[in-house]
Amino acid sequence: MGESYAGPHRRDILKGLGASTAVLLGLGAPTTTGAVDGPTETGGEPVIYQYFHTEWREIESNVDVLDDAGVTAVWLPQPAVGKLGWDDLAFQSSDGFYSGETSPYGGRDPHPPVGYQPVDLRDFDGTLGTESELESLIETLHDHDIDVVLDTVLNHMANPHAPEEPWGGELGWPQFETEPHFTSVPHFGYRGEIRDPQYDEPLLALPNLDTLNEEVQSAHIEYLTKIADLGADGVRFDAAAHVWPQYFENVINPLCDDLGLWRVGEIWDEWDVGHLQKFVDTGMDAFDFPLYATLKGAIENGNLSGLHADANAGLVHTDPDAAVTFSQNHDTVGPDVQPDRAEGESVDLADAFILSYPGTPHLYRSGVRQNGPEPLFDDELHDLIRVKTHLAAGELIDRHAGEQVYLYEREGNLLAGISVADTEASHTVETSWSEEALTDYTDHGADVRTDADGEVEITVPANGWVMYAPEDAVEDIEESSTDETGVDDEPAADDDRADEPETDDDASDESTADDDDSDEPTDDDSDGDDDDELPGFGLGTGVAGVGATLLAGKRLIDDDTVE
Repeated sequence: MGESYAGPHRRDILKGLGASTAVLLGLGAPTTTGAVDGPTETGGEPVIYQYFHTEWREIESNVDVLDDAGVTAVWLPQPAVGKLGWDDLAFQSSDGFYSGETSPYGGRDPHPPVGYQPVDLRDFDGTLGTESELESLIETLHDHDIDVVLDTVLNHMANPHAPEEPWGGELGWPQFETEPHFTSVPHFGYRGEIRDPQYDEPLLALPNLDTLNEEVQSAHIEYLTKIADLGADGVRFDAAAHVWPQYFENVINPLCDDLGLWRVGEIWDEWDVGHLQKFVDTGMDAFDFPLYATLKGAIENGNLSGLHADANAGLVHTDPDAAVTFSQNHDTVGPDVQPDRAEGESVDLADAFILSYPGTPHLYRSGVRQNGPEPLFDDELHDLIRVKTHLAAGELIDRHAGEQVYLYEREGNLLAGISVADTEASHTVETSWSEEALTDYTDHGADVRTDADGEVEITVPANGWVMYAPEDAVEDIEESSTDETGVDDEPAADDDRADEPETDDDASDESTADDDDSDEPTDDDSDGDDDDELPGFGLGTGVAGVGATLLAGKRLIDDDTVE
């Protein structure tokens, strides 16, 4: 296995993300026992691969690798010009602008991340490359039927304390002024109106934009419109938990609908699924941090009980259509990863889980080159991506929910199993197939056959996985895809967008993680007052640009009525 394949039309799959995912991809409310009544969905689900510290030209030179691996989409860093360049980052043996700071991956990942302290949201000539290079990359990815998700920063702008080159030690923001465009700028000692600390207080001492201000809203509209005009298919909202939900609901998400952009938010809360759901309900998907925390702990502690459907850990169990799953990302390390220990078998096992479970998985590897294409040369990862994009659809059915071995079915499509046991383990389970030959599409287990009652014995290797489905299942799906989309599987046109996808060391009140683009983990959803009492958001009729007509009249209350 691991060979190149035709597969379903990948950009059509990603376009199905969001409200219509259940119809197109077969995701539904999870069930825990027995077979599920109703039609069986087939065809698989999308896979997102994350690049981080890799320049646009280098990514473009490796698009063939992404295509060969079957990746559905790539997530790229925030494109607007930022405060820091390569010379300002801490690497393996050198300090950066923020002395003493390193990433959670140690020296393997440069730190702080470039791009997440934006200076001018209109200028896309940044550290990772020029605007024209980004546009060329997007066109090349589209030529290979791969979607593009660009990161965005709406919560804050760069801390004015800056490197001497090219800023002279302190920078300004060409689009904004301290007052009235920010609620707080700690570097200048400025503090405006704080309506709710969760949304108006600075994150990591970064200047906090006032999203109730119409000029800020207009800048964000131009920013997102520029991203869409470059051909992006979706956006990620950095630090979404620190932006007013009403702003997403009444301004940003309607604009993204108008622009044809799928979107996913970073709500870094590893415990409260309801906090994530609050933002999902505004019209976005969300990274499933509760599932990530549970998965990491399950593998490190050798107990998979928390992953079972009955345990209900994660957005993937309550709203699987909206869950973007991951085993690690640029901010959070995977199981058993340490600053001095790179990814190994534990991360591979975690990836096998998310590449067979409900949700839209995204993959990441640390290192300035390793988060490039190298991991995608791995045949085992090829096979798992193929399983996800071809077979992992349908409702979730727990077949054997043990502490060390977890077997689950994606109704009528895939029987998957993972193990944290030190020896191989065999279990007889029910399935949706009667007298059917099943093959492991990752070549970890022998072929098996279900009996007349649909039962079969499955053996899972030690600290490994199996992915069983009927013989020729992938070939049947590929033939069906060819029949529907044409023999040559024409790539979508460039304008066919998805209609769904630091510290300031001279200030004592600023965090030492000032440049970290992450949202802060919290087990409190910080609702503040009831939603009915919170300020509303929208655009007045005087704002120009794409989306202005759509959003005109969306304002719920005027600025001067906010108390």
